[in-house]
Amino acid sequence: MQQQESITSPRLLCLIAALGCHFFLPQAARAGATEWVDIQISDGRLLVETEIGGQSGYAMIDTGAGLNAINGDFLRAAGLEFEKGRSIQISGVFATERRPTYKRVPVNIFGNTIDFEKIVELDFGSSDIQMILGASFLRNFIFQFDYPNKRMRLITRDSLDMKQIKNVESKKNGRGGSPLVKVRLTDKVDAWLMMDTGATGGLLIDRDLANQLDWLDTYAVEKVKIGGVNAVGDAETFTIPSIGFGPLEIVDVRVSVPAQGESAVLFEKHAPLGTRIARGSESKGLLGYDILQHFVVTVDYKSGYVHIHAE
Repeated sequence: MQQQESITSPRLLCLIAALGCHFFLPQAARAGATEWVDIQISDGRLLVETEIGGQSGYAMIDTGAGLNAINGDFLRAAGLEFEKGRSIQISGVFATERRPTYKRVPVNIFGNTIDFEKIVELDFGSSDIQMILGASFLRNFIFQFDYPNKRMRLITRDSLDMKQIKNVESKKNGRGGSPLVKVRLTDKVDAWLMMDTGATGGLLIDRDLANQLDWLDTYAVEKVKIGGVNAVGDAETFTIPSIGFGPLEIVDVRVSVPAQGESAVLFEKHAPLGTRIARGSESKGLLGYDILQHFVVTVDYKSGYVHIHAE
């Protein structure tokens, strides 16, 4: 990212300071926004370039993750060690595990060095993906993800009235996490789903809801494996004719549900804290990349407001 000659918004700097991260953003914030940053999209995941311990790689932007995370596979491959904090419980789609945390991890990202004060260790597989940016980072800004043009930027709340421009019925997740969006599944049935940039499919919904709608008997079902943060589980997938999302209709939507008898922490009524759908949430599942890829998505993680635009 190139440094601009105009002055960064003081409000943007205040929000950056509120992250608890020790860094300075040099490029301009015209009308309270950073310049566009190029992103890569790999298997439906949003990736931005990072450098940790002199090693180049990527961070995955995951609006469904409650915390920032560092890849244990990357740490071991790079031979890096950081000061450890206390371990915490982390829940994914299919399992819950206790994982270690680290203190003061310096990461070069967005052209600056950020010291992440608390970051949990998870295993992502590929060591090229060094970390996940989750709620504790995303809640400080309005984020704009331009999927078609593979770019993103950060916007301050005082420069954009999300309440005025939102065009998706949405709300804050009562227990934290990504905003919940209302999706029209049929002419008579709506459902609240978590909008999740870390989910690579279309819709992942509760099997009970799919049965209620007779989808498993109506559509041709295929058996697949789905990878969660802690485990891989069995699922069934099928395609439905359409859904309604905000002001738009999306056709040929891929839906997945946990297989019969598969234990899915995601949909437990009293899921442990840290799961994507926390205790007391109204969410019936996740809305992911296969839907979001068509839009410029503007989301205020903190207020729960969402705007989508199809180019």
